Amino acid sequence: MPLFRKKSQSQAERLASWRSESLQRGGADDGLAALLEELGAGVSVHNEGTVVEVAGGHLFVGTIDDGTTLSGWSPFEGTYDAAELATLLRRNLDPVLVWTSRSDVGGEEELGARFAVPLDGFERGAVLLALETMAGSLGDEGLAGRARDAREPPRGEAEEQHANARAAEAINVALEAVGLHAETDAERPGIWSVSTDRGAVEAILRDTGESLMLMHELQYSRGEDDLETLRWLLGASDWSSARLGLAPLPGGPGLFSACAVPAHALEPQALAWGIGEVLQLADDYDRLAAG
Repeated sequence: MPLFRKKSQSQAERLASWRSESLQRGGADDGLAALLEELGAGVSVHNEGTVVEVAGGHLFVGTIDDGTTLSGWSPFEGTYDAAELATLLRRNLDPVLVWTSRSDVGGEEELGARFAVPLDGFERGAVLLALETMAGSLGDEGLAGRARDAREPPRGEAEEQHANARAAEAINVALEAVGLHAETDAERPGIWSVSTDRGAVEAILRDTGESLMLMHELQYSRGEDDLETLRWLLGASDWSSARLGLAPLPGGPGLFSACAVPAHALEPQALAWGIGEVLQLADDYDRLAAG
């Protein structure tokens, strides 16, 4: 018997390994620069990444995870009032790619909007959706509109229903490919309850078929009034490509680890990334909250 037993991988780590082995084309290429030029965005390039002018401010964009995730961050003005922070945490469960986090890099505390999308090569549609959502959230309707028009022509109700059906089928295919079991409910179409080692991860397809929201409930009893707790939750939303968010539940505020994934052309690797990010943040939260 070996003196030291090899530590078994968590499910989050297994999903990350599966995704890494399944990627076909490596990380992003230089398609981002060409796309930003197509959108007419003001851009400057630095060693750390690309800076995009958005709504009079700056959006910092770069790749992480060995080039397989595109991440964006834009600081914004905000007051550290408990009611405001609780509102931001509730919005973190909106089924969109952008969320709010708190950064203190360099010792300076800032609130900001973040996005992260998985890449297998350069995923034009996913990047456009992220830029559209980020620009819209920051109030740059011009850039948001140009990104939306470049992503797809205007759709009617029939086209949206067709896109939703395609996305639902892609989710079923991805779940099978990744080896995850999920239950569905005929009374709640567009929702999957995915079985994981930690319990259920709810997968909720946006009715436009654009994005899939992944959510896992955590143990939480601190409410919405303690300023330091809310600051910590927003800080934890800056650790990775997942976020923490609050939701009103019958017994009081519930806390969720969550991640949104572009669903217009969902690949199994993207689903593995999203669920893995949700589980990893949940594991980190449990470890730190217990300490």
